[in-house]
Amino acid sequence: MSYELEGEREYQTEVAPNIGPLPNRRRITIVIYIVLALIGIGAAVLWHAYDGALEYLPTFKSETTSQAVSLKSFDDYQRAVAGNLRRHDEMLQAQDVEIKRLTDQVLQLITNMYSLESSIRDAQAAIPPVPKQASKKAATKLPAFTPVRKERE
Repeated sequence: MSYELEGEREYQTEVAPNIGPLPNRRRITIVIYIVLALIGIGAAVLWHAYDGALEYLPTFKSETTSQAVSLKSFDDYQRAVAGNLRRHDEMLQAQDVEIKRLTDQVLQLITNMYSLESSIRDAQAAIPPVPKQASKKAATKLPAFTPVRKERE
């Protein structure tokens, strides 16, 4: 229902129908917990009833099969791995020696740099300061500001 008053419309709303009390949050929470418990119980029963059935499904099958390896080939593999480990260990030791050498060089360079800085400071302190020359600028006085008045016509 609407009324028109000086070009403006005024609406009168009707009361909404009563839909009853809103559901209680506690009840909803309890129902959710019960549903989750039933799902868990059902999953446990299915797991127990079909214990070995999942491995027969193509999704759960393992595509790799165990292969028998001869003792000779396994020994050859172990020797190759041991040789690789020895080679990598030797390389790591050589890298450690090189890192130690470079660290010593960096330490020596830092020591030389500090000694140079201290000798530069000593040399700068030995030089007498240069006296500042006074600048002789003539102080110019600015003329006073006088406003100009315009006559009104």
